Amino acid sequence: MRKIMSVQHHTLVEGNSLSFKGGFFGFSAVVLIRVTGHPPILFDTGHHSTRLLLLDSLREQGLAPEDIGSVFLSHLHFDHINNVDLFPSAKIYLGAAEWEYAQRPTDDDIFCSQGMNEYLKGRELNLLSEFEGELVPGLFFRHAPGHTPGSYLLYYINAAGKNVVLAGDSCKTYRELALTEAANQFDPKARSSETLQWIAGNADIVVPGHHPELRRTEAGWVWDDPSRIELIIR
Repeated sequence: MRKIMSVQHHTLVEGNSLSFKGGFFGFSAVVLIRVTGHPPILFDTGHHSTRLLLLDSLREQGLAPEDIGSVFLSHLHFDHINNVDLFPSAKIYLGAAEWEYAQRPTDDDIFCSQGMNEYLKGRELNLLSEFEGELVPGLFFRHAPGHTPGSYLLYYINAAGKNVVLAGDSCKTYRELALTEAANQFDPKARSSETLQWIAGNADIVVPGHHPELRRTEAGWVWDDPSRIELIIR
């Protein structure tokens, strides 16, 4: 990883893995990335249950949807992409292998959205086929298969010299990072451990898909207090 001082991230929607009997509330992380000299970038967009939260968080950052220049989709599960329609003028980046997979997912993968696939067919897609590359100066993408065959992550070096990985569901939780073993693996080649080992071996800071941000310390991986959700039952 090359040291670049001009990239920073801010988590707009914090991921969690909250579930209930028969389903889940789990929010996927939505991350704002600012790179000097480039329009703001979003890593994933979340699903409809966080739509208002995402818009409010953007507003707190002084941004409107039309200010977002690019959306990078880690993979095509509904909880990571359903709000992409809020950004009709943004460039969309995703893996070519993921786009192909989402048209015909494995039988046990019920999380791809055919409705969103149809929507995305009407957008100009920037399909990534390289294993690794530079999205904009200082911000890098990397193929991260395991959860799905075509998942990608982003990484950069921050101003403090720390290696930051925006993982999406290539690393959903602390448990996956600690064990380098993933739950909900839909990649027929079962490559999640390989991807998680790379993250564990290279990252100082990880933004998982469904867990608060993780930081490496001498004592191990730590994170701030768990995210809190106020439930209103009428």
